[in-house]
Amino acid sequence: MSSRTTACLLALVAAAATGCAGANARPASFTRSEHTSNLNHVVLISLADPADAEACAADCRTMLAEIESVETIWVGTPFDTGRAAVDGDYEVGLCVGFDSAEALQAYLQDPRHLELVEIWKPRAARFRIFDVGTAALDR
Repeated sequence: MSSRTTACLLALVAAAATGCAGANARPASFTRSEHTSNLNHVVLISLADPADAEACAADCRTMLAEIESVETIWVGTPFDTGRAAVDGDYEVGLCVGFDSAEALQAYLQDPRHLELVEIWKPRAARFRIFDVGTAALDR
């Protein structure tokens, strides 16, 4: 086998091993969570004063992350993608993951969750709440 043929084969093997990474490759800092929750509690909060969004998000992050039954938590604000189909009519969104319906119930009754609701309910115009479970979740 010629050195040119060997070089071409090595280049093909390298491309296959890296998934032909190119312009659309994710940055090296990208990591995908291997953990997913069986049940996700999704809350979209519309605030009476949108300027309160940063404080609300910070409280959600710090107060809810301390609750033992919480497996995963993500808190953010609307991201404008320019797509008309996307509903961005809220100031803070959060997704809290649990391994079971019992864990969600423990979270809902936890004093830190109740305190967060007590603080932000008077400052909210609306809450939209969704509980989303996997097919494997025993109801």
